[in-house]
Amino acid sequence: MEAEKTRLRPAEIAGGAALIAAVGLFFIEPLLAAALLLAYVLFCVAACFFPQTCFLGPVIHRGRRGKNQVALTFDDGPSPATTPAILDALDRHRAPATFFVSGVNAEKEPGLMAEILRRGHAVGNHTYRHDPLVMLKGYRTLYREIRDAAEALRRLGIDAQAFRPPVGIVNPGLFPILDELGLFCVTFNRRARDAGNIRVRRLAQKILGRVADGDIILLHDVKPRRPEDEALLAREIEKILAGIDERGLDIVPLAELIGRETMSGVRPS
Repeated sequence: MEAEKTRLRPAEIAGGAALIAAVGLFFIEPLLAAALLLAYVLFCVAACFFPQTCFLGPVIHRGRRGKNQVALTFDDGPSPATTPAILDALDRHRAPATFFVSGVNAEKEPGLMAEILRRGHAVGNHTYRHDPLVMLKGYRTLYREIRDAAEALRRLGIDAQAFRPPVGIVNPGLFPILDELGLFCVTFNRRARDAGNIRVRRLAQKILGRVADGDIILLHDVKPRRPEDEALLAREIEKILAGIDERGLDIVPLAELIGRETMSGVRPS
């Protein structure tokens, strides 16, 4: 962790190089110097939406390959409408998962949080309120969201080390915050674009159509917008679990797939 804090990030190296080059160009062609700096800024903005480039900071978006393994992750919960059925399905298939929970939902559902842990699953930090626009806000707001979620989880006896940003985007200010709070960033590389269980139909088809060795799969355990989709979601999760097995892939803990612990331990709450 200390090495990550001191190592310069690609954006910092590129920024320094761009600044030096722009200073040199300014005395030859000021417009070209301005264009160079603008290009750097635009590249940084684009990198927010493509965190897998690791340009702004280290992001784990895929697991190790070569062992026919995948990891399941569920975002935004827990929810009493959907999480219990998902836990039951995971039990039936003996499949571990990592739940990236919002702090506010974790505080609302301490019993569900305890059940997630009791059944052998891991928990990660997904900010306190899960504001989809949090990465567009200031440093203090982002810091507070991540810190408050970490503190909420600690009050439940959970020391989460893995952080997943809402909607999977990042910003330059995120990584110093993660360094300070002792977290690292994990996103995903396989998803069904369900918009947080707004679009539940054909969820399994979308995931299983391209699932492959090393995938970190994004799913959600937040309550669907339509009540009738709750049962459909449970069926789709069952199909995903069965389909992964049929394809000869093993579902392993996220920590095993990425070779890094996602929780430093669970203390009695």
